[in-house]
Amino acid sequence: MHSERQKVAVAGATGRTGRLIVDELLKRGFQVRALVRSAEHASWLKQADVELVEYDLTSIESIKKAIEGVDFLISAIGSKRPFNKRENNKVDNIGNQNLAKAAKEKGIKHIVVISSIGVGNSRYAINPLFRFLMGPVLKMKEKSENFIKSCGIDYTILRPGGLKDKELSGDVCFGEGGKLSGYISRRQVAKICVDALTNASMRNRTLEIVDSSTVKQKQRPFVIEIDKKQKNFFQ
Repeated sequence: MHSERQKVAVAGATGRTGRLIVDELLKRGFQVRALVRSAEHASWLKQADVELVEYDLTSIESIKKAIEGVDFLISAIGSKRPFNKRENNKVDNIGNQNLAKAAKEKGIKHIVVISSIGVGNSRYAINPLFRFLMGPVLKMKEKSENFIKSCGIDYTILRPGGLKDKELSGDVCFGEGGKLSGYISRRQVAKICVDALTNASMRNRTLEIVDSSTVKQKQRPFVIEIDKKQKNFFQ
């Protein structure tokens, strides 16, 4: 439990991964503020002792008001129409940029953003057909990644592999450099998002994350150790 009861704002809290992030934060003793478009449609969060704040993702001023007094920010937002370029740009690119801009202006300690394997230097780690079909949204995520890394705020960008609702059998493998691929459960992603808030070794890094049971054998020689917790990272 955290004696200071640090407060974390979660954008995208009503999504399938966002809900699990909220659960994980509560388990670890954080105060949680869910940023929602409509509190009326997220009333179930109130039952979990979560503060609901309505905001407009397209307005930096609205976001700044919504994150007033918050220590950390996690972005689990994502466009619901992955093949709509306008929607992809509005949410996956500009939306995450606006969150980062507002967080920097309000002095937020750290921002964690969920991106995707297939973005940036990991583009060749995914199936070519999937890369072609998801091209518009992956390009927008890459733009937001580049902005976040250069805007001057402490960050962790997480690139999960294929998301699964069911639990998987292995530990989490971390990659850095675009060579890792596989699958990961949403529950695992949620736990890593919360880990990243306080794990200094994950700060200001872009990390691919997959369940170890789904990693191809040929990728395993890239494993290295980076901290006392003996987490595995791929170069």
